[in-house]
Amino acid sequence: MGTSKGYIPPKNEQWRQAKGAVTRMMKDSRGSAGISKAISKYADAYMSTHLGKSNISIVAGGLMNFISAANKYGAENAAKNIGLDSLLDKNGNELYKGLIDYFARDFSTTDMQIIRESLSETLKRLDIETFKDFEQINSEEFLTEFIIQFAIKNFETCFAEKIFTNSELSKDYDRVMDDVSSAIENRIMADIQLEKKLDLDYTSKEGQEYISAICKECYADLKKMEGLYESMD
Repeated sequence: MGTSKGYIPPKNEQWRQAKGAVTRMMKDSRGSAGISKAISKYADAYMSTHLGKSNISIVAGGLMNFISAANKYGAENAAKNIGLDSLLDKNGNELYKGLIDYFARDFSTTDMQIIRESLSETLKRLDIETFKDFEQINSEEFLTEFIIQFAIKNFETCFAEKIFTNSELSKDYDRVMDDVSSAIENRIMADIQLEKKLDLDYTSKEGQEYISAICKECYADLKKMEGLYESMD
């Protein structure tokens, strides 16, 4: 949660609505509709100001190329090919740090700090303990999990301080964020559609456009969450 300290979201209309939705969510913190509306308004706001400028596609592209190479040539050869020989005997957090420093070296912006945290959580959730484990996942699985964690960490970064100002809700912060995380994950997992792109260079113009399009589709799906609950009323 280090990225959230002192972070102030922009003040355009979409962000005002997002902050208002989070306030209402806090008043009814156990209501699914309130959580869905807060996520929906956040997604709309983030798309309006930040998503097009984020480096998520660049970082994802590098990892996806590496995973594709690990699937094709073996993880050890893929690691040696990009100069990561020194990490071959590392595991767990030590391996994560080396990979994050290689693929997401810059941490001077809030966006990159969120990306680094999201990448760490993604590796954990995909059960990556050693380089060999990259042979057991594919680039589509990685991208799906990475976008989910990115959206969760972003929401938390934007609104953690606001939630903590609610003295009652701050005591239950972990549960609130667990509920938000589950809602984001379930929505993205339900609707994401990925094509298997054989031999695509994910760092190329075409590859970056593909990843960016998937990110936009996922955020567009999150934006629709409010409408889903309204249509069920």
